[in-house]
Amino acid sequence: MRQASYILMIVQTVLFSFLLLPLAWMIPMTLAAKKAQTDGQPHIALGVCAIIFAWPLGLVAGILLLVE
Repeated sequence: MRQASYILMIVQTVLFSFLLLPLAWMIPMTLAAKKAQTDGQPHIALGVCAIIFAWPLGLVAGILLLVE
């Protein structure tokens, strides 16, 4: 599930690459989702931030991060 959320975050970042302000939030969240794949810790704050700031696909990615 974490790999699926990482892929959705990459797609979201590429789709909104023309907007600078959301991109300032999406790049660090995408990198944090990449790091979240390997460790077994819960990432509640990352999931909530993905839901709030990366809305269309980030909603699904944030839910996938929160479910685990």
